[in-house]
Amino acid sequence: MATSGLDKLLSWVLLIAVVAAIGLTVLLTQLPPREEPFTEFYLLGNDGIAEDYLFDLRAGRGEPVIVGITNHESQATSYVVEVWAARETIVGSTNSTHVDSMTQIGTLHVDLLDGQTYEQPYQVTVKDTNANKVEFLLFKPGVPGAEVPPASVTGQDRVDAAYRNVNLWIAVA
Repeated sequence: MATSGLDKLLSWVLLIAVVAAIGLTVLLTQLPPREEPFTEFYLLGNDGIAEDYLFDLRAGRGEPVIVGITNHESQATSYVVEVWAARETIVGSTNSTHVDSMTQIGTLHVDLLDGQTYEQPYQVTVKDTNANKVEFLLFKPGVPGAEVPPASVTGQDRVDAAYRNVNLWIAVA
C-alpha cells in the first residue's frame, strides 16, 4: 500500500506535536512553582500559640499579646503596625461591623529581610472603657496601595486601607 505525500506530512506533524507536548510537560513539571509575594500577620497568646488571647482588660493596665510578621515578599520590607482601640457595633442585617470610634494606642516599626520573622510581645493598654475591639493594622510604607494613609483617614476607611489587619474583641472595665 503506497502512502501519499499528505499522509507522510500529517504523520510528521503529529509526531512533532507529540514530542512538543512531552517536552513542554517535562519543562513545566521541572520549573519551581511561582509564588505570589505576601506577608504573614498574626497574633499569638501568652504561650506563643494561637489561643488564650487577652479579652478582659482593666482600663489603663497593659496586657501582653505577641505580634507576628513574616516577610515572604521576595525582598527586604519595612512595615508599620498601628494599634487602635475601637468601639464597633455589629450590623445584624449585613453581618458586618461598623466602626463608631477609634483611638490610636500604639505604633510599631519593623524591618524584615525576605523570609525573616518578627515575633515580639506587645503591651496592649486601653483606657477607653467603651472600646470593644483592638485593631492591629499593617502597612508597607513606600508601596502603593499599602502605605500608611494620612491622619485624616479614620475609622473603617483606615482599616480598609491597611495591607493586612488582625483584631481582638475585648471587654474593658
